[in-house]
This record gives sequence, structure tokens and C-alpha cells, in this order.
Amino acid sequence: MTHLIEENKFDELKEALINSTEYKIYLYLLDVLNDKTVEIDGESFSADRYQEEFLEGLQIFEALIKSNIDKVKLDKFLNILVELAFKMGGFIQLMSQTAMNKGVYLSDIEELYKVNPAIRQRLQDFIEFLKKSENQDKPIANLSATKAQISSSIGNLLEKYEIGEDMLQFAQSYERVEQTETAMKIYRGIMNDFESESVKASSGLFPEISFVDDRPESEIKVFETAKKSFERLSGQIIAEPKRVHINKNEKAKEMVLEMEKASNQTSQKNEGGFLNKLKRLFKKN
Repeated sequence: MTHLIEENKFDELKEALINSTEYKIYLYLLDVLNDKTVEIDGESFSADRYQEEFLEGLQIFEALIKSNIDKVKLDKFLNILVELAFKMGGFIQLMSQTAMNKGVYLSDIEELYKVNPAIRQRLQDFIEFLKKSENQDKPIANLSATKAQISSSIGNLLEKYEIGEDMLQFAQSYERVEQTETAMKIYRGIMNDFESESVKASSGLFPEISFVDDRPESEIKVFETAKKSFERLSGQIIAEPKRVHINKNEKAKEMVLEMEKASNQTSQKNEGGFLNKLKRLFKKN
């Protein structure tokens, strides 16, 4: 299909679309080309095919922007694709929540439903393209929300900072569409989840250290970005304890090691709060 689009052979494309049953997105493209009114609802696509339909639709969109298609039709197809992506994100989140209610990650039941690892990057490709266009703040916000949903749903497969970056993009995109209260809640949630989870007070061991910080730099950056944004929007200044990073102080490092040893902790860090609701380890009886 894409080669016909790029060669502007739209009459041949319509014939090919009429005779194809592989993807429902083809039927919506055909309606767009024929200037028909298109509406997407819960019955428009099969939920278990959302990912395949979105990936194929995005390939079509990337071909359309290189063609001579008029802007009205291009925008119609773009809106269909954004709506499909939004439904896809909601379905993946629902599947993840259902799995976690059973005590497992979504990735533990891939034989039932698997999230394509390419989805996150392709969503970002879509977002980056729209950032170069005018008046696309709302689609960008919807796509950013979708990506954040999916990242949280497969959080056990990602680095924590990757989820944080997607949440930041989510909040920033909501700022741009003047959803300030929601953006502040997201920033605050990020701050809660990216605060240091290590020992918080030195007790009497090392009085000069009021707070031990064992976070990697990538997580600190996410926290600081969320904090600055929250303070800017709320007008509040968040007081912070004096932190000493374990990489810069041997006593701080020793304290963390001692506390870990005493509590028989593993190397895995508890990720409480906002993300912990979405990322639970499977607990065997």
C-alpha cells in the first residue's frame, strides 16, 4: 500500500484497499480518500489487534505525508490514528491491571497477550513528527498519555528512568493544552516515586548526614525536572532534606550497606507510590 501512496497512485490504491481484508485501518483510509465522514468507536477495531492496526496505520501515515494528499484528508487520517492509539493504550493498561490482580506481570502471560516492544518507539516517532507541525498540541497530549500508560503497564521490562521520562512528557504535554491541575498531579506523583528510597535519616551513626541518596543520576534528573515544573506551576517551593549521595561519601555508602544487611534486603529497590500500583513483583506462596 505504501508504495502506491508515495507514487500518488490513489486510484490504484483505492482498488487495492477495496480488495484487502488484512487490516481495518485500510477501510478507514478508503473512507478518508472518498471524503466520507469517519467516526471511531469501541467497535471500530478488534481490541486484540490494536497494536497491529496502529503500526500499519503509522506506516501509512508516514507514506501519506510524502504524497500529494491534501491536508484535510491527511488530518482526518491523523485523527483516526490518534484515536486508535489512545484506545490501544487504554486496552494495554486494562490487560496489565487484570494481570496484576492475578499477581503477575503482563509480560508473564505473553501467550495470552503480548505488548510489541516496538510500540513505545513508534509512538515516540509519531509524537516527534507532530512536534514539528502547528496546532498539534492536543494529539501530542493524547499520544503522550498513551505512551505513559503503556510504559507503566510494562514497567518491569524498562528502566525506572524510562518510565519517568515518559511521565514527564505526559505532564508537559498536558501543560501545553492548559490542563494545569492534571499536570501538577503528574509532576507530584513523579516526585513521590523518584525520591530516594534508601535510608532517610542517619540516626546516631553519622550525624552530619541528614539524608542518604542512592539514586542513579538518571533518576535524580527525572526528580529534579518534575520538582522544578511543579514549583513553577504551583508557586510552592518544596523544601528538601540535605542529601549526600553514596557515590560521594563513603560513610553514606557504608550506612546503606549496613542497613541493607540488617534488614536482609535484596538489590531490588522498592518503587512505591504512583508506579508501585502498576509494577508489582509476582509473590509466590
